[in-house]
Amino acid sequence: MPDSSYVSHAGAVVYIFLESLRPYELIEVSTPHYVTVTANTGPPVQPTTPLQSIVYVGLNHAWPYEITWSELLMSAVLDDGDVIHVDIEQGAVPASVVEFTIMSDLWWWKEINVPDGSGSSWNIHTGAPPGGGRQFSDTIGLWAGQVHNGQWLTFRKAKTLALLSDTYLLRGLERLPAGSRTTFTWLKD
Repeated sequence: MPDSSYVSHAGAVVYIFLESLRPYELIEVSTPHYVTVTANTGPPVQPTTPLQSIVYVGLNHAWPYEITWSELLMSAVLDDGDVIHVDIEQGAVPASVVEFTIMSDLWWWKEINVPDGSGSSWNIHTGAPPGGGRQFSDTIGLWAGQVHNGQWLTFRKAKTLALLSDTYLLRGLERLPAGSRTTFTWLKD
């Protein structure tokens, strides 16, 4: 465990180990949603150690990663700065169906892949595709029994160079009652 930590001006979390690490020790650095890295601690780290002698470990984010229904219900800020809110409206559609809707006023492309758990899937999206025609909402329905196949929703968005990237995964579709409309509102990017 670190002796202390702080957030740098660049937004990186810096952990300070003064007593708990030995020189030239191999350590495993990990945190949720990031790829684990093995690093060597290098020479002795003391308060007088020159800055260039301190070990720096940059962690790469593990995309996509699983989000929870509670994070979406609370409109929590997700790792990439996104805020997605979910609303589940019971009795909104016929009892034989479960409907999925994505909504967003954000300019950039947002997408949810909705699989049926039997090999087929459909994408619903918002935003402006490269050819134009900005869209603010999109909807798809599954038969009520199809939400019990253990499948995951995949949330995608335009990231580096406007390339569409898998960002978040959501499981637990079986919690959605027959006849419900589940609306995902992508509020912040």
